[in-house]
This record gives sequence, structure tokens and C-alpha cells, in this order.
Amino acid sequence: MSIIFEDEENVIKGAHYYLFKRCSLEKLEVEILKLLREKRSLPLSAIWRRFDCHLWEISAALRRLKNKGLVEELESTPRSYENQ
Repeated sequence: MSIIFEDEENVIKGAHYYLFKRCSLEKLEVEILKLLREKRSLPLSAIWRRFDCHLWEISAALRRLKNKGLVEELESTPRSYENQ
């Protein structure tokens, strides 16, 4: 079995047991959009805690959504953390 990881975050992704479990980026995109429709705005850490996946997968899904113009990145404020 061959697994290829997208490395746009410059994070080391070696043959670690937990990296073999992957989440579909397409599925994550749909779930993240649902979450953001409900909560309006969340910090990355709050989004990540809601999913059983790697941080780099959340980051990749958010980047793809941003490139499609479906989400935008804003400066974090204390209010962002109240809505978690």
C-alpha cells in the first residue's frame, strides 16, 4: 500500500502509525462548512477539536475552501473564542 501526503505545511509526515488513518478532505470540507454555518466563525483549534483527524487535514481542507472562495481567514479576537 502506498500513501502520498500533501506537504504544504512543511510538517514532517513519516511512517507514524496515526498518520495512516486519514480523513477525506472532501468530507472534511462539507463538515467544516456545516460547522461554520452554525457557528459563523471559529478559530482553527476549535474546528480541529470537533473532528477525529490530523491538524494538517483540517488545515488542508480550510485552504481548499479558502481557494474556492467559500471561507475567509480573519484576525482572531476574544469574541471568536466565546462562540466555541
